[in-house]
Amino acid sequence: METSAIAAEIKQKSVIDMALTFTAMIRLFEKGSKPKISKKLYEEFQKLNEIRRVETFQAFHEGFCEWFTTNIRTAQKEKGSRIIKESGFSLYGHAAKLLDVTLKVYVYYSGLPDKNTSDALIPFLNAAIDNRILRHLKGSFPDEIIFSRTVEQIDKHTYKKLQQLIKADIETTFDNDIFQTQYDDIMWYRLNREQRDRTTGG
Repeated sequence: METSAIAAEIKQKSVIDMALTFTAMIRLFEKGSKPKISKKLYEEFQKLNEIRRVETFQAFHEGFCEWFTTNIRTAQKEKGSRIIKESGFSLYGHAAKLLDVTLKVYVYYSGLPDKNTSDALIPFLNAAIDNRILRHLKGSFPDEIIFSRTVEQIDKHTYKKLQQLIKADIETTFDNDIFQTQYDDIMWYRLNREQRDRTTGG
């Protein structure tokens, strides 16, 4: 392997590692999961150069999430000597949020794997959904039936529905002037500021 190729591989793997840290989710999964997730993400991200249609991206996204929910287990939760939650396979909401945040860092923030590919992929990227954005969407669209109260409870059907609601919120609130992957950045800042203002009386 040429030196330039080695450098490119190291860069990609380092960005994936930073992205996983940025998700703040690794602690949710059983010990030893991070190397397994990192390896799979690196392998899957080698396919990004081939994606030029939204349908292909959606299939790529679903494929990773299905792998995640059958290969990555949640951490057992304990309180003292008592087990309060057994380990189990991760749910779709876990997989989707981790992938969406990692893709944001890799493609949108870092411009990987290259500028042409990242420019083509950015319009396809989904918004990363956390509990605050979930509550915001439920409050903004009260006529929509969404049973999930946390990211952990989001299944594939609910995830797709929430992404459609995000598109609707972008249309009405942002005049269709931002991408979905930009939506969560803006909303995280806005919702955190609103909570801070309520707390401080600002």
